Amino acid sequence: MTESRGVRPAIAGAVALLAVTSILVGGPSAVSAQSGQIVVNSTTVEPSEPYVGESVTVRATVSNFESSSGGVNLREVTLRSGGSIVAEANKLGTLGPGGSVDVPLSTTFTSPGEKQLTVHVSGRHENGNVINVEYPVIVEVEERDVRAGLSVTEQTNDSVNVELTNYGNTNLSGVEIVASVNDSEVARRYTSNLDPDTNRSVVFDTADMSDQVVLFTATYTVDGETYTTSLSKELDDDSVPGEIQLTSIETTRSAGSVTIQGDAANIGNTDASSVLLTVKETANVSHGSPSGGYFVGRVEASEFATFDLTAQFSGEPTTVPIEVSYIVDGDRVTTTQEVPLDAGGTAAVADGPQSNQGPGSNESSSGGSQLPVPVIGGVLVVVVLGGVGIYRWRQH
Repeated sequence: MTESRGVRPAIAGAVALLAVTSILVGGPSAVSAQSGQIVVNSTTVEPSEPYVGESVTVRATVSNFESSSGGVNLREVTLRSGGSIVAEANKLGTLGPGGSVDVPLSTTFTSPGEKQLTVHVSGRHENGNVINVEYPVIVEVEERDVRAGLSVTEQTNDSVNVELTNYGNTNLSGVEIVASVNDSEVARRYTSNLDPDTNRSVVFDTADMSDQVVLFTATYTVDGETYTTSLSKELDDDSVPGEIQLTSIETTRSAGSVTIQGDAANIGNTDASSVLLTVKETANVSHGSPSGGYFVGRVEASEFATFDLTAQFSGEPTTVPIEVSYIVDGDRVTTTQEVPLDAGGTAAVADGPQSNQGPGSNESSSGGSQLPVPVIGGVLVVVVLGGVGIYRWRQH
């Protein structure tokens, strides 16, 4: 005999020898049980641990022994509690020798505790004998426990994972989870039904919810009644605002001016727009021609754009101030970065013509270099000798 969890088996002796009462129609004489050996082989209870108000099905397996002398017409199978019928099945047909049938009997309970029930089978053998069989069933009914909980886990890609767990003994249906900020709904997700001791997860995009308190509310139905479970979560703002820095800088100096080239790099993880680079004027530095200002435009997160600036100077300044202006997250940011004149390790190009040339100088007044006289003489000798060689070779 097989019993599901929550159902106690009947006393071994009673199960082994099921009570079978046969009454001969038309006379009081008793007949042998062999004339119609109907038995209840087993019962199962679904769910095995029902709660108050939940529909419970007791499934009884009714069989007619192969040794039976004939078939039995099953008039009804009932489930009884304290003498009262709480569920029944009628007109099940004739069960021949060796045959069996599963009979589901469904009911509900209004209070918790141990319920002592009886499966009652009544029928009539084809020879006219009336047959009644009883089988005890015990069901443990629990209080209804509607309990669910939410948990929120932040992800690394501007999203959160919201999980609903069913801690009770009821089924949760029609589940939906809403995210709201300042009492205004910003997103809604749906998930499948939850059995007891199960969970479901949904993902919310939080790109527009960073650094805010978000209320997550789960709504679900149990036995036609609506319940809610809520959880507030302050979402962290993991973004790093866009920030423009000048990198890979190279400078090229000439008389009274310097050309500055490099990259305007965004070292944040949000975009920067309207990026403008300008040579900032000081006592020794002024805007140069052709480009004392350079409009870069938009620089996306972790990207860069090249620039080219020219500044004029007097005296011997060691740095050129560059004003960097841009918009990030709706705010205008302005900073100044000092660029060394030899930035980037590039050697400064020699200045133009010098008027203070000393004796023995090898530079011409135009700024071009001259070869030393001994070197020039050597070059002329090589050229002359080479010409003689060529002439002699042609004579042969």
